Formats: sequence, structure tokens, C-alpha cells
Amino acid sequence: MRFRLPNPRAVSHAIRDLARRSPTEAEEYLDSHTEQWEELAVEDPHDAADILEALDEEGAADLLIELDADEAGDVLDEMKPEAAADILEELPALSAATLVAEMEADQAADVIGALEPEERTAVLAELDTDAARQIQELLVHAADTAGGMMTTDVAVLPSGVTTGEAINRLRQLHDELGSNLLYVYVVDELGRLQGVISFRDLVFARPGVGLDEVMVPDPVRVYAATDREEVVELIQRYHLIAIPVVDDEDQLIGMVRFDEALEAIQAEAGEDIAVMVGAGEEESVFTPVGLSVRRRLPWIIFNLIVGFAIAAVIVQFEATLETYAVLVAFMPLVALVAGNSGAQSLAVIIRSLAVGELPPGRTGRAIRREVSIAVIDGLVVALLAASVAALTIGLLGSESNISPLEIAIIVFVSVGVAFLVAGLVGAGIPILLRKIGQDPALASNIFLTMITDIVAFGGFLATASLLLS
Repeated sequence: MRFRLPNPRAVSHAIRDLARRSPTEAEEYLDSHTEQWEELAVEDPHDAADILEALDEEGAADLLIELDADEAGDVLDEMKPEAAADILEELPALSAATLVAEMEADQAADVIGALEPEERTAVLAELDTDAARQIQELLVHAADTAGGMMTTDVAVLPSGVTTGEAINRLRQLHDELGSNLLYVYVVDELGRLQGVISFRDLVFARPGVGLDEVMVPDPVRVYAATDREEVVELIQRYHLIAIPVVDDEDQLIGMVRFDEALEAIQAEAGEDIAVMVGAGEEESVFTPVGLSVRRRLPWIIFNLIVGFAIAAVIVQFEATLETYAVLVAFMPLVALVAGNSGAQSLAVIIRSLAVGELPPGRTGRAIRREVSIAVIDGLVVALLAASVAALTIGLLGSESNISPLEIAIIVFVSVGVAFLVAGLVGAGIPILLRKIGQDPALASNIFLTMITDIVAFGGFLATASLLLS
């Protein structure tokens, strides 16, 4: 079998889709069509990366080692660091180091950082001194900071040169910088950031003009320790395609590109979703099983405790349930709809906090808004639920020892109260967590579920007990 499609891109997509559907079949095909695999890796390293990520580590390593080192480095640059690390761990340290040496420094650091400690040490030992030093300098920075996102391959020129001289120097740096030739950063004799000029503006400037005359002075910048959320916010606010990174002495040490910022946004969103339900914020399908268990188990045990607390609330109304057993059928309904409403408020508030739309001065207004929405929704849903509950009891007739009006009142009141609390808690939990210095998404869904379930079950049974006693 050989793919014969209209163009090379269609071929690479077809093989990528095959790898996702049937990894074994794709691996066998590529093993027997090495020329096509090499051509695909050269023409479409993105698709080649997707293919390797779909295969098992051993098969992917076999395919990767068939490529020239520079081609393999391009493919590794496009892979998720954890996936690339899993593949490199299948190779001897010297082979892995040869491929890592062909990667961009920032991507290589991410992959090296994802290796197991012993493998990391072995690969670094096989790299040449300069490459190892550059990667280790990047590894010092946390992954969720500007330093952890930056690349050190930056176009840097002294302030004293002219635009014509600058272009000549950049021609010499073109092969080294590649896609990082976005902005030209101007520094003084101590390496401190003085200004920035886009490559486009530099090309169209008059040759004899000094860089200090055409550059944008004192550009927006971030420090190596700046959190990635702030980095993303600045790139978005000023419509940048890269932002410079400086040290504490204002010396230029790198830049964060727009694509890295975009990946940071995606990673932040993924972490928020994971943390909301108690999974690790950096957990992925590549995380070791033992580590995932240690991160998740405490929250599952907490959920178990919450379950016992809800059971304890229900037990307090044992006599009511014994007399009016039909109430059991309606209790989960209240918790279900209230929990859904609270989750909606929670999602809106966490998103607003994540993108910087909710400064501390507007939190009160945001909570009032969510509570208002919850009350309006609650009244509508309570009326509908009460009507259906009354109709259900009416159809049961003499089989039920509770009247349609009574069940309607119980459902209406309990649903309305549960919605009110769900809106307040859903909006309040992430804001409270931020106020005490915690991640607003920190298992917030678990706390929300705990409170809404206790209020829903407890409020329903308390209303029933008062009305039917």
C-alpha cells in the first residue's frame, strides 16, 4: 500500500489520521516506506510530530532515528515536551543528545526538563558544553514563568550602529535565528535593553540612520520570574508578536514569542479545568501513574468525607422519609439543577479571573450579577419543577400520602433556595480563593458540589418536615 493523494499535504494528513485510528498499521506502513516518511518529516514536521505522538514510544523512536539529526530536531521541536521526552528515553543517551542538539534551545529545555532525572543527567552529559550550559540556564526558570517560556535566540544589536549596518549583521544571523527574527532589540554597552524595532521597519528605514533614531525606546518588557498569565496579558494588550525578557539589572536575556504565549493560554485553561475537579494542575496523559494517584487521591477522599456529611444530613430526617417515602424520588432533582447553575457561575468567574477581566474592585458587582441570574433562573426552574412534581403526585392519586400542592410547595421553595445559594457560592468560591492567595480554580468544583448538595438535600427535607409535620 502506498498513499497516492492529490498533494503532499493530503498524504501527510492521511498518514496522520491513520496513526490516530490504527497506530500499529501506520507504524508498519512507515517502516516499509522510509523514503515517504523522510519526505513527510522534511515537508511537514508538524504532521510528522502528530504521527509520532500517536504511536507507542518504541515505534516512534525507531522512526525518529531513521531521520537525519537536523530533520529529527525539527520534528521534536513540534512535539509536546512530555511526548518527545518519552521517545528520547527509548534511545541511548548519546543518540538522544545528538537530536536534542538540533532543537531550538527553549524547546530542548522543555524536553530535557520532562525527562526522568537519571535520563536528564545522562543526556546533558553527552551534549557539548555550550549547548548544555544554555539548556541548564533555561531549566533554572519555572515552566509557568517568562523565563521558562522564553527563547534565548534573539536578534540583539548595540545602539551605536546604523540601520544599514544592522541589516548586514542580521543577514549573517539569519540561519542561526530562523523564525526568531521578529524584532531587533537594541542594547547599551552593558547589555541593558534600550529599545526595539520590528524587522519590517528596519528594512524600510534609510540605511544611514542610527538605530536609536528609529527604534521604539523603553519597550514593554517582563522579568524572568514574571508569571505567564501576566506575559500573555501584556502580549495581548499591546498586540505584540514577541516580548523581551530582562533580568533584575534590565539586561536582555531572551524573548517570549506569541506562539509560546498562545500555548500558555491553552495550558492555563487546561490546568484550571483539571484543578477545578481536583486533578493536578500540570497533570497530563504523560504524567506517571504514581504521581497522578498522589495528586488525585486526597481530593477523592475529601469527596468521600463530603458524601458522609450529606448522608449525616439526610439521616436527621429519617422519620420524614419513613412516612413520606415518595420524597426520595425528588431529592436528587433539586441537587442536580442547583449544582448545574452553580457550575455555570463558577465557570464564568474563573474565566474572568483568568483573563484579567475581574479586578478586586469589581468582585462585589460580579457576585451580585451571578446571584441575580441564579435567582431569576431559580424562580423559573422552581415553578416548572413544582408543576411537574404536582402533576406526578396527582397521577399517583391514592398511592401517595402527600398532596400535589404540598409537593409543589416543597419543590418550589427548596429549588429556589438552592439556586440562590448555588449562585452565591459559585461566584464567591474562586473570588475568596484569590483573596487568600490561592489558585481560584483550586478544586472549586468540589467545594461547590459539597455546599450545593448539603443545601439541596437538607433544604428539601427541612421544608418537607416543616410543611408536613
